[in-house]
Amino acid sequence: MLESTDIELEDERLKQLDILAEERVMTPPELMVHYASGSFGFHEAVHTASIVLDLVDDQLLQHPAIAGNSEWFRLAARASEALFNLYQAMGAAQVAGHTADEGKRPEDLNASNDD
Repeated sequence: MLESTDIELEDERLKQLDILAEERVMTPPELMVHYASGSFGFHEAVHTASIVLDLVDDQLLQHPAIAGNSEWFRLAARASEALFNLYQAMGAAQVAGHTADEGKRPEDLNASNDD
């Protein structure tokens, strides 16, 4: 069974980041800014995580071949949990990027010029 170490995963992540930046004619830091929380690219990744999570839940966890085998079901369930955690972590990053004042009316913020 394939299980990578954290060091191996970090090495792979950095290699992937270099490849993606080169393909887009950017530096890795420029790429990270372009796909930062709140950007269209970030939203695209969150949406994709949601779609893949739904696919795993609907097409794997509910498939008779998977449900009929405890090891396969466990692996599919762990994939679902990992995708759910990814989606939640990205959502938290998106929410953290907004201040508590966003969406409030000026009078609710005591932002008058009458002082």
